[in-house]
Amino acid sequence: MTDHLGFSLTQLRYFVVSAELGNISEAAEKLCASQSTVSAAVIRLERHLGVQLLLRHHARGVSLTPSGRHLLREARALLGHARGFKARGDALAGETIGQLDVGFFFTIAPFLLPLTYRIARERHPALQLNVHEESADHLLGLLQDGRCELAVTYDFLSGDSRFHPLVDLPVYALLADDDPLGRANSVGLDELAARPLIALNTPATLRHFDKLLANAGVRMPQVITTTSLETMRGLVAAGSGFALMYQRAASGATFDGGSVRAVEIADVLPPSSLGVAMMPDLVMSSRGKAFLDMLRSVISIRHAVHSTA
Repeated sequence: MTDHLGFSLTQLRYFVVSAELGNISEAAEKLCASQSTVSAAVIRLERHLGVQLLLRHHARGVSLTPSGRHLLREARALLGHARGFKARGDALAGETIGQLDVGFFFTIAPFLLPLTYRIARERHPALQLNVHEESADHLLGLLQDGRCELAVTYDFLSGDSRFHPLVDLPVYALLADDDPLGRANSVGLDELAARPLIALNTPATLRHFDKLLANAGVRMPQVITTTSLETMRGLVAAGSGFALMYQRAASGATFDGGSVRAVEIADVLPPSSLGVAMMPDLVMSSRGKAFLDMLRSVISIRHAVHSTA
């Protein structure tokens, strides 16, 4: 069995118009093609199908054979489906409708996703966001498999994907609210490294923080890992160590009643970019572009809130 049909939609269209008009010359004029082109196309279609579709009458045009009369209905149906298929493609290319699969690095989603959903409902009610909250490695896999068009992540987690930076974020220290180090306007990495680093158990993030500390001349301290962002905050609030983060929560309260605070780091450290990753050879759809615009709005709103806090 082969998937090669042997005939084209153009041949079907030439057959349908010729049959409807009963004259190949008139069909050619309507189709803006030469008479010989239309005639040859119908003949090739007949050969591919193995049946005669039209009876040629000298100087009296053409008429349908019994097989042609039966297949004319099928040809019209196929052309109708093709037009619907094309219209659907045009709609997906030019309008913000349908489903968009987006990945979110799971530590970013709590800060950006709720407002993104709200803005999506307001601006693009016909757009269905299908969100995948995953680790960095799983996000790249979703992009490579074509299951997600875009992934919201950091530049240092984007791998070989094409990365669209949206905002540069400084790293800050997360300390217990009653930690003496947190009373100052800023704290040095060497002071922080005297206690354990509480971090999410994601290898790429741990490697990033190890490199960040090494470039500042500070050795990686003891590491306590967890798989939950809120557990990490709770451990910090309980005085078990410090954390390094790029996102700032609106509240310092933790689930168990503790409290944390964000403190600037005195060392000069390069910022990291938050943005959107996608496959290098993929053309961003209209849905993807709309999502990118919404994400810019969300980041702008969050930045304005923290700038005035």
